[in-house]
Amino acid sequence: MTLYHLNKNSNNYLAVALVLTAVIAATAVVLLSLITSIISSPAAAITTVNSTTTTTTIPSSEIELSTQPVYQEQIRNTEQTPINQTHLQITYAGNGTLNLPNSTETITIRTTSSGSGIASMMDNDFAGKETLTTEDGSESATARVYDLVRFSMQEGTGRGIVIAVFHTNSTGIMAPLDDIILAGTTELYPNATGLVTLWEWESGMPFLPGTLLLPQENLLQQTQQ
Repeated sequence: MTLYHLNKNSNNYLAVALVLTAVIAATAVVLLSLITSIISSPAAAITTVNSTTTTTTIPSSEIELSTQPVYQEQIRNTEQTPINQTHLQITYAGNGTLNLPNSTETITIRTTSSGSGIASMMDNDFAGKETLTTEDGSESATARVYDLVRFSMQEGTGRGIVIAVFHTNSTGIMAPLDDIILAGTTELYPNATGLVTLWEWESGMPFLPGTLLLPQENLLQQTQQ
């Protein structure tokens, strides 16, 4: 505020202006040096302690999925019942194709499915359970399904991201489906039908029974035994 009252033609004004210019120039040099140092730093962090060099590699943030879809199905709504002002009970049925790896080849299995769950009209999500059965009815599997959807109200369509965890007691052709996690997309159409395509999530980690439970749930089970 004090600079506002200085006479622009006075020596005081020139002196202050020169000082400010020097400070700004010095600050710019420091910032430029800092930015250059950050840009030129490698992705890996290197720390030296007591003449010992430790290298920490930043893990990849990519989600690794199988190259080919494991499951694809056409679904259709069979019933839609309001629970309250914000939630619906939805049941659906479908026909799908499983592509499961065998020791020497990929086996293609035709399936029928039925499922039900709760949909939130506020959050546009769906959580439910689905049962898959081979066309001859000899084998089956169940899946816990969670879907997040975004809708186009003008077109009456929707697109979603879905995760499914499968379980089966089968010892036959559906056995490889047991305990795998699939992730993929949902396409919803104006005629109350849809297309679901799922790939296997390749986490590189084996499944251990009970690890899908929250720590509190595991503790509760242990205390009840």
